Amino acid sequence: MTPLLGKRAIRQVFVGRLIITIIALLVFLYTLSFTIAYRSEIFNFNFVDISQVLLPLTVLILLFSSLYIFLSLPSSLKIRFKRPKIVGKPNPVYGFFIMLAIGVGSTLGSPLFILIPENAVQFGIISTISLIVATITSILMSRVYFHMYEFHRSNNRDIVGGPAFVKEAYGTSSLRYFISRISMWVANSALSAYCVIIFFDLLFTVIPSLEGASIVGKVIEYAILSLFIIWFTINAFFESRYLKLIGRVQLIMLVIMAGILIAEEVIIFHAGSVHIIHPLYSFTGNWFMDILIDSGYLFILFFGFQEIMAFQRNVSDKTIIKNFIKIPDRTIELNKDKIIEWSMIFTVIISASINITYSLSVLYLHPSSIGIDSNSIPAFYIADLTGGTIWTLLMIIAFIIATLTTFVPAFLAASRHLRSLGEDRIFPFSITRFSWVFTLIFIVLLSAAGEELLLSITDFMVLMSLGLIMLSVTHYSKELGRFKGKILPTTVAILTFLFGFFNYFIMPEVILFAVLIMAGTYFIHNLIDIDPSALKLFIASLMSILFLFDIFIGNVVKKIQLKESLLKRSFGLSYSFLILLIFIMMIVAIVDFILEWRLTKGEKLTPIL
Repeated sequence: MTPLLGKRAIRQVFVGRLIITIIALLVFLYTLSFTIAYRSEIFNFNFVDISQVLLPLTVLILLFSSLYIFLSLPSSLKIRFKRPKIVGKPNPVYGFFIMLAIGVGSTLGSPLFILIPENAVQFGIISTISLIVATITSILMSRVYFHMYEFHRSNNRDIVGGPAFVKEAYGTSSLRYFISRISMWVANSALSAYCVIIFFDLLFTVIPSLEGASIVGKVIEYAILSLFIIWFTINAFFESRYLKLIGRVQLIMLVIMAGILIAEEVIIFHAGSVHIIHPLYSFTGNWFMDILIDSGYLFILFFGFQEIMAFQRNVSDKTIIKNFIKIPDRTIELNKDKIIEWSMIFTVIISASINITYSLSVLYLHPSSIGIDSNSIPAFYIADLTGGTIWTLLMIIAFIIATLTTFVPAFLAASRHLRSLGEDRIFPFSITRFSWVFTLIFIVLLSAAGEELLLSITDFMVLMSLGLIMLSVTHYSKELGRFKGKILPTTVAILTFLFGFFNYFIMPEVILFAVLIMAGTYFIHNLIDIDPSALKLFIASLMSILFLFDIFIGNVVKKIQLKESLLKRSFGLSYSFLILLIFIMMIVAIVDFILEWRLTKGEKLTPIL
């Protein structure tokens, strides 16, 4: 047996690892700043050549390699942490109406204030038909979700739905499970990024246009931003403590938002004139193709019902609903299963009713396409057109509520999906314990993609994941029966895959993005599974190859025109310095490999921290 390293050798390794960890952190922060400052130039694929490909590749490899080296300090010192168990103690405090509020609040998000008016003007009656098709698909999907929930509960399995169904069917090592989980992470992150973009449109475009540069306008901006931060903080860090209060506030906000939206629809119908016949009969495109394309594009407005499954541990054992009509004079009692089942179904029905009615009201009003396109949030333009400033302010309130009830669940869901990959040991828990940090960084990077690309990313990735989830149900076809276990889930899976693939006709680059994300993350997953010394040697080799490519082939510095900025003047942000960072990281990775090899040679060390 090889003798243990002495105290002096351990001290040398520790000091060396500490130094390269600090260097790796500085490189990561600098590269992240560079990426944020020049995101439009880095991810510009209008003219793709070897130089333009090497630029984002260089940035991404620098980000991930420096972050890995920084976070691998504990494992490199052989300090063992106890694997945390999945926690989720039952706290049954939510009844039917709060669960319904959670579902509808997650579904009626801020995207509807933009998508429905724009889509109605562009596609006419096809937009409304597509909403109906998406509604029917979502109802069928919610039925499949509930059948799987019933099956797992009856077999004493602790399951919360979604990709977990795929894991139960095929195991954690299944590629189908990996893709379904990663797709949900990307989809929710993209949705969060989209919500942030249009929220800042509200703060820095809409509010100033109403109040100008006055003190009142600034106070309103900071008040809205503070509300956003406070609600996010309470949900992200104090959810278990204030679970019941959060549910009640969610219910109140939903009632206010739904009331404003319904009232706005009534105002539009009252102010409009019958123009719906024009878009109905003037449409000359391919109805079948356009309905499939548009249904996939608008599906972002319908998959919020899944959020109910995430709260199944918090559902009370029963809810008693009083019969106010008193014909007959009795009350309605719902047990836990019925609460989950009916809250999912009514989430889809209520959300779809508001979405479809709003689409019809826009068609009825027939607003100017120029007015819709010139406004960052078209719903405010329509409200001002039909009800004036007062109704614009009311729609702003509804929009703020919709953002709060969409961004927070989407962000938390994205973090939860990434954390699950760590708990399943697909990614190391030492990294995914900071899942919310990685998700936040990913959201910042995605925000550079623009609104249209983010919408398509969300739609495509969530549809791919939902299709795999539906197909996983067929694994239990013998137990569930021919209809519940085969016909229904297969039909829904085919529809979701069709909707997803027809996104190609909206934005073809989304398919390439999705393939690269899934292939890249699966590649990282396979790398993590190999021996730590071999992984560090691979990173050192990769950095060396990348450095040689950038020096002798890339010549990217001539391809990018870096704009003058405070960040550049203060920190010398330039691509030339980025190449120097690659050289530094190459040396750091080589030293990291040598230290890891010394630790391996010295067998297991006694923890020193």
